[in-house]
Amino acid sequence: MGLVENVAREMAREIGAKTREFYEFVLPPIDMIIRDQSVIITADMPGFEKKDIDVTLRGRILHIKACRQRDAQLDAASDGNSKEKGDDGGDDGNGRGYEEIICAQRPSFIDKKIRLPVVVYGATKREDNSGNDNAAQNRPSAKYENGMLEVAIPTRKRGGIDIPIK
Repeated sequence: MGLVENVAREMAREIGAKTREFYEFVLPPIDMIIRDQSVIITADMPGFEKKDIDVTLRGRILHIKACRQRDAQLDAASDGNSKEKGDDGGDDGNGRGYEEIICAQRPSFIDKKIRLPVVVYGATKREDNSGNDNAAQNRPSAKYENGMLEVAIPTRKRGGIDIPIK
């Protein structure tokens, strides 16, 4: 393999690693809507399993954190240990032919904090420990199916005072 090809491969690996870091910073893409006095946050998180995801609510900040094991083969490729053509006669030892990872951008870690634009139940300690039967229906809930995380958080009506203009 020539010097130019080797440099091009290393550049592609480095770009892939930097792109993955960028995606880990901005992902997951989310949609946020208000429906029936609840704020619904939907996040795309394909490739993660339910056990890999933690969701917490502190005040008006929703924190979504997910971590999964990366494929060991991808890690070896990013370290420059991938097999080169002809290293072992075209077989990787698993009965497969030659394999080379060109690009690996899927994130293995997500840490996203979302500031909610509305006042939600559970934003204060008093509401969390009220012991009220109504408190159960005001608890946030989350479900994860087919790579989509959906979090529903009940909102409080804002109390306010109308101020007459003189």
